[in-house]
Amino acid sequence: MKNQYLLVHSLLFYILCPFVLLFSPLVHSQENYEIGPNSKSYEGIPKGKVSKYNWKSKIYPNTSRDFYLYIPSQYNNDVPTALMIFQDGHAYVDTLGQFKVPVVFDNLIAQGKMPVTIGLFVNPGHALDAPEVESPWRSSNRSLEYDTVSDTYGKFLIEEMIPEIEKKYNISKNPESRAIAGMSSGGICAFSAAWFYPEAFHKVMSHIGSFTDIRGGHNYPSMIRTQKAKNIKVFLQDGSQDLNNQYGDWWLANLQMESALTYKGYNFKFERGTGGHNGQHGGAILPESLAWLWSDVVPKRIREGVYQSTDSATDYSMVKGETVHFSEMEFKMVQLLDKLDIQKVYHRDKEQILIVKEGQIQVKVKGKNKMVGKNSVIVIMPGDKGAVKSITPKSTYYTMIYKSKSELDLKRGKKDGGSQIVDFAALEFKAHDKGGVRNYFHRSTAMCPYYEMHVTTLNPDIKSHEPHTHYAAEVVLVISGQTEMEIGNEVYRANKGDFYFLPSNVPHAIKNIGSEPCEYFAFQWN
Repeated sequence: MKNQYLLVHSLLFYILCPFVLLFSPLVHSQENYEIGPNSKSYEGIPKGKVSKYNWKSKIYPNTSRDFYLYIPSQYNNDVPTALMIFQDGHAYVDTLGQFKVPVVFDNLIAQGKMPVTIGLFVNPGHALDAPEVESPWRSSNRSLEYDTVSDTYGKFLIEEMIPEIEKKYNISKNPESRAIAGMSSGGICAFSAAWFYPEAFHKVMSHIGSFTDIRGGHNYPSMIRTQKAKNIKVFLQDGSQDLNNQYGDWWLANLQMESALTYKGYNFKFERGTGGHNGQHGGAILPESLAWLWSDVVPKRIREGVYQSTDSATDYSMVKGETVHFSEMEFKMVQLLDKLDIQKVYHRDKEQILIVKEGQIQVKVKGKNKMVGKNSVIVIMPGDKGAVKSITPKSTYYTMIYKSKSELDLKRGKKDGGSQIVDFAALEFKAHDKGGVRNYFHRSTAMCPYYEMHVTTLNPDIKSHEPHTHYAAEVVLVISGQTEMEIGNEVYRANKGDFYFLPSNVPHAIKNIGSEPCEYFAFQWN
């Protein structure tokens, strides 16, 4: 009798859970989605630790499941910590798989694009008296737990899994600091947990979600339309070549979810693709997806990217805001129109750097008086008074004015050179196999313990290096030529006068895409 029961149980499971049989990159042809630099590991990025455990549930009796915990390097037990829960945890926690969540978490936490977050990766339950299976995808309880439209799975997390990890870790009880994710049946499961318990889970991430007629999931669009909007933020991803079978059309079901969420005014994002029923697309875009999902709980800072200059304004602010190191920073371009146009430079509690773009200027600062030309640089410490005026009919310079989040150290700044004028014409050019370099300074200032600038000459059709990271933030200011920069998972282009901003710990690499050598400033600080 027992063997007959197990046979019937297994047949019902396969009927009710077609995803288990069909989850494969070979089911449909699709666009070739590839992971980007933010899904790769880098030296210098703090690494979290993953541990594996086992759990026997009371809410789902007679079941056992493995689960994994990711604890970020930055975890502080004195601070309530954000939590993100992944269904089919084995697939998300695998650093060789399609999602590589621990690696992506390491990078995004270091970049400040998501809060310090504990990851809980939960596998579906499997009956203790059922035959062992070769993969958690085939766990006997997967469809029952994931596809059922009810509050039971959310209750399981709230009453069993979360209290278990709270025994050791300080988990935030703020729903905005809690997220839940899953793929296919795990995607609808994540939505159900937040739908029935919005006070416990504010953020939902669904990859190729099964909002179809397996166990009533096709009813969600009408439920969303007819019920009071819940305080949840939703990310959906699906592909136009997803499953289409007797249980429904996955692509159409996700479109129906998009329409219902739009109608009801939810804060959501739907990332459309062309892929099939697998994690290739979701994994490729995971860093950007997580950054969007957590964007409402991290500081609003200047974002990476390209910022363009203009010749139509005499005082043009290219970017302004907060960075990981600076409480305020403004990078702008200033034109001096004639010899009578004198700009005074003085800030009691801010530093300033000037970079000559065109023309010649006369600089006076802290007893130093010098005439300098294009590509020359002036560093001005807090409290030092100075002035610049044009020697040529028109001169233009870039300037960055900033205030550090750390304590002002005037003694350190004076010891390492104080206010400084660096004449480009006096710099030595050092050739190398990719072009060459001119070094301005490698020092500290009153605001920054690390402060470095050089100008690189890069030969045509050459990449400076493969994507790499560093704790220092960086501005790359193009002097001449055509350039392309990988920043995170995006690619940007900048020409003469434009600059790239590279926040702390964001992977980046620049390439000369022109037919002539290009030149650019590389200016770093922390």
